[in-house]
Amino acid sequence: MGIIEQFQQSLFFQWKAIGKWKPQSIWKSFFYLLCLVLISSLILSFSSFSKTSKLDYEALLTEMEPFVLSEQGLDYDGEPLIVPVPVFDVTIMIGDVTQRAKTDYVVELKKDGFKFGKNGLMSPNTMPYSSLPIWGTQEKYTNTDALKLLQDNESQVKQLAFFYQYVKAFLQVIISVVLIFVIALASIPFGRSASVSYQRLWMFGAYGMTLPLVLKTILKLTGFFIPYFGMIYWFAVIIFVFLTVNKIKRST
Repeated sequence: MGIIEQFQQSLFFQWKAIGKWKPQSIWKSFFYLLCLVLISSLILSFSSFSKTSKLDYEALLTEMEPFVLSEQGLDYDGEPLIVPVPVFDVTIMIGDVTQRAKTDYVVELKKDGFKFGKNGLMSPNTMPYSSLPIWGTQEKYTNTDALKLLQDNESQVKQLAFFYQYVKAFLQVIISVVLIFVIALASIPFGRSASVSYQRLWMFGAYGMTLPLVLKTILKLTGFFIPYFGMIYWFAVIIFVFLTVNKIKRST
């Protein structure tokens, strides 16, 4: 069976059809998983760079209300402000912002300190600005200072963005392989009752990632947020493996 047909059946969660597949090597399943994750990462990286390139941060720093950031706190009297930085998967929120961010991570800048965390799972603890590694000879930062810092380090920021996207894709592959390995390993007792080998369990886990990963990619592209989607993602893979093995068990 060709990889396109395999993708189609996996995308539509057709565990009954997948249960009839002939055994294939773990390397072929790994290659499918690798292609799937890398294509998703490539699409999301292109989208994040495209979105970031359309944002004029220099104009924002020039036109926004004046601020002064020091070790003691943030002095800012303007309206609440949202500054998305898609290429780093982060949104900076200044003031009492009520709108939900569309990135994975959020930095909230308050008068007395800042918070950093996963979108929807922010820590209640506020960290002092004195803990930031930006204090040396400079005791405070204003709009002008931030603008100069951005202009002087534009090339380094771009290089860091490419490196971040590369590392993120690499970690996504590693995490996926490790969790599929664990899911297949945990499924051995259940698979043994249907005479399903570890090799096939790994295959079911790899192809079971197709629909969750496609949905995850779409959600990130649209900025739509679903709480605890990471748990739902892997729970769907586990359910896929269970249903596929159960189908084989019933048909034998």
